[in-house]
Amino acid sequence: MAISQAEREYYGVIGSTQATLKTNASYLRIEEAISELRYKDVHSTTLERLKVTWKADNHVKELDQPLQLGEGLYYLLDNIAVPVSQDDLILGRILEEVPNEKQEEFFQQVIEAWNGRSIPSWMTDGGHECFAWDKLVHFGLPGLEALAQQELDRRVANGESGAHLDFLRGAIRIYQAFRNYARRYAAVAQESELFQAATNCANIAEYPPKTFAEGMQLLWLVGHVYCTMLSMNPTLTFGRMDELLLDLYRKDLAGGHLNQEEAGDLIEDFYCKNNLVLGRGEHQMSGRSETDTGWLRNLTYDAPQYVVLGGRRQDGSEVANELTEIFLERIVPRFENPFVVLRYTSDLPERIWRIACDKMRANSSFMVYNDENIIPAMIHCGIDEEDAVTYTMHGCNWPDIPGIQRQVEGHQALLPAYFLDALFNTNSDFSVGAESETSSIDDVYVRFAESFRKEIEEVCNRLRDRRQKWNHGASGTLRVDDCFLDGPITQARSWTLGSVKYPNIICAISSIASAADCFAVLDELVFRSKKVSLGTLKDALCNDFADEKVLRQLCLNAPKFGQDDDRADAHAIRVLDTITQEIDNASRLGSTDEVCVFRCLETDMRHLHIGAEISATPDGRQAGQPTSENTSPYPGSCKNGITAMLKSVSKLPLNRINSGALNVRMQPKLVAGEEGLTRLSSLLRAYFEMGGLQVQLSLADTEELRDAQIHPEYHRDLMVRITGYSAAFVDMSKPAQDEIIRRQEMGS
Repeated sequence: MAISQAEREYYGVIGSTQATLKTNASYLRIEEAISELRYKDVHSTTLERLKVTWKADNHVKELDQPLQLGEGLYYLLDNIAVPVSQDDLILGRILEEVPNEKQEEFFQQVIEAWNGRSIPSWMTDGGHECFAWDKLVHFGLPGLEALAQQELDRRVANGESGAHLDFLRGAIRIYQAFRNYARRYAAVAQESELFQAATNCANIAEYPPKTFAEGMQLLWLVGHVYCTMLSMNPTLTFGRMDELLLDLYRKDLAGGHLNQEEAGDLIEDFYCKNNLVLGRGEHQMSGRSETDTGWLRNLTYDAPQYVVLGGRRQDGSEVANELTEIFLERIVPRFENPFVVLRYTSDLPERIWRIACDKMRANSSFMVYNDENIIPAMIHCGIDEEDAVTYTMHGCNWPDIPGIQRQVEGHQALLPAYFLDALFNTNSDFSVGAESETSSIDDVYVRFAESFRKEIEEVCNRLRDRRQKWNHGASGTLRVDDCFLDGPITQARSWTLGSVKYPNIICAISSIASAADCFAVLDELVFRSKKVSLGTLKDALCNDFADEKVLRQLCLNAPKFGQDDDRADAHAIRVLDTITQEIDNASRLGSTDEVCVFRCLETDMRHLHIGAEISATPDGRQAGQPTSENTSPYPGSCKNGITAMLKSVSKLPLNRINSGALNVRMQPKLVAGEEGLTRLSSLLRAYFEMGGLQVQLSLADTEELRDAQIHPEYHRDLMVRITGYSAAFVDMSKPAQDEIIRRQEMGS
């Protein structure tokens, strides 16, 4: 069964004879999307895309890269098929097929020729961003092309020549490629008697969008091409769609051209389209399982695309509007994409909040961020207030300032490793007799800070050095996203060379709970109670707790972050204070030489690899075991329930943190019925009012997950959160499934 009975009932499709044509069309769209998510062949490949791109590559070989990209994309979009379905409201699909033996041979040959990629070298986009969608909606594709042409004409008139002009010529051709693609879709839709969709596509090829439907079509057309044909692992954020399209929606509503139900149908089809393009599997922990499509066969594969809703506005208008509500209501819980991000504020209407909580407890691809933390954190690290309120999220909980910020440097701060450096004072080669060098917990904190300081100063200085060359350098390699950001076209220079307002560093602060637990155990057992000598503890760690069962049990039973225990939580606060202060110092906030560093409590699923390379730690963790993930306490630490866990997390100085995931796995029975919905909405609102940063829920108990490993055929719809994206549990490899099960199941 491709769609659950509950969803059949929700959409009024108990029997086909009872369904209205509109309801049946909605049902068919959703059924198709879910069927593709659950049953698409794992080897399904965008083979036609590969064939046409291969021809495009041969067509542009003699050109410089910007012109290769412009002409190559035009060739691709002029020759690739433009498939439609009779149920389409929004146009934009890509053909897939399972290669036969001969086709598979061609596929492998192309991958080898392109050095292990399924796109040619002149396609360099890497996604993981949010475009300047407001600019696209305002100017449309023709307007953006005209702006690029004006800049080209200005430079030619000034006597310029060379790479900057080719950069602009390539960009102009990219806009023309998208416009031509829209015209081709309009023609095919007209032939297929999809008259309104044909009109929408024809119009966006020539004008900025004038209706809500045209706005939705424009956003999807650009996003669809980018995600399925251009960027491997695109992870694209479509921005705050309830703000981008609100004026068009209200205008259509007032003019009688659209009603709420029709707007909802367009949104629902947009959601469906985001699922149709996906492959099978989960990339971070796939282990090349038998259900893993991979990036080569499908550029989108399992990349999450994002829709952001709600939050503070530049003009001070309401934090949620009627379009916010429709976008929330039309979420289909068993869809993998798009991942919806709701920005929480204390004045978020209760009606909107209950809809959001209802979608979360239905296990939707959904997360919530707190404006009261993110906006101050953005301002703190150098983002202007008027820009800070526009923030969005992409990827695995990475922040964006849409259209004017891009990450140009990155660093992962491995907190447990810094702790071990500090504890053993690495200059002593892990000697065990150096207690005189560590007389208090403060000594360990000093060396902990020093260990991180060397790394973050190097990263910040590297960006300063790069920045010195940007204004005098070349235009850089043209990317398609340069055409949809604010800055690259007016400067004829790629964002990779600093043409956006905020070229910045993202620092992933990793495994904070493990580091905090290490400090807490050391402080409690060695310096406060003196139950264990420092030398004995260090010996035990060097020997991975061999023959030290009693000592390890003491470590395991000591105070831990996540229990609402001030002894442990105080160390979590101090650890984060220490790290953020070092970032402040290295970034030289307030100086003319400052660099912008986003601070993110993030491991993704790299906590598995971090732990694999780190020796035993004082929290009782043995060598090779995973460290804590993202913002979450270590599994097994939350002995006092979900309320205590949320209290611990909310104590952190999170108003200096730009993003970070808190994965919470809950028992579905806790949130069942109206009483359960009220319990969940009250719990999470209290968490955010206490200062919580983010939350994303997986509603699945351990028994269900283990049964899904044994009987996957009965659990095709079971979705779990990874780190800001979702995955079908039964499509994950067993080690990946075991890691999800290892997450602590939260009770009351």
